[in-house]
Amino acid sequence: MLGKYKIRILHIWLSRVFWGIFIYRLERGLYILIGKPYELIRVLFIPIFNLIQAYSNIDLNYKSDIKGGLLVLHPSTGIVISGLSVIGKNLTLTGGNIIGVRTGCKYGEIKIGDNCFLGANAVILGPIELNNGINIGASACVIKDCLIDNSTLIGVPARQNNNA
Repeated sequence: MLGKYKIRILHIWLSRVFWGIFIYRLERGLYILIGKPYELIRVLFIPIFNLIQAYSNIDLNYKSDIKGGLLVLHPSTGIVISGLSVIGKNLTLTGGNIIGVRTGCKYGEIKIGDNCFLGANAVILGPIELNNGINIGASACVIKDCLIDNSTLIGVPARQNNNA
């Protein structure tokens, strides 16, 4: 991973993506380990978390369940993921993405399958269920379920593209 120049480890440790995902994984681990009391304990660390979040431009709620393989390509435009979401492995976020909720949404009602891709500024608003391999086009707003694997969704509101 580091190649022939070992100094590249600094590039990894100083990157926005590293710190955004690191804080999420740290908080998620503590939440799973400690449980409900973590919500009170974390109040002590909110100033530190907010500084790192401001640097990384990545707001991943510690209550969201995100499997491994999360890839954020351009964090400078911001990433927000709601704490009510359950996301499969290998999610790719291009930048400017929001996975949020509408009124009445409960935990687990935002379900995103494995190997999904969100284009630049794509938005997903739950309650919603997306199957595996879903590609969402740039600036699309997804508000309806897509239960067909390997689909492409484009537009506002997003619809399945039959030409892809």
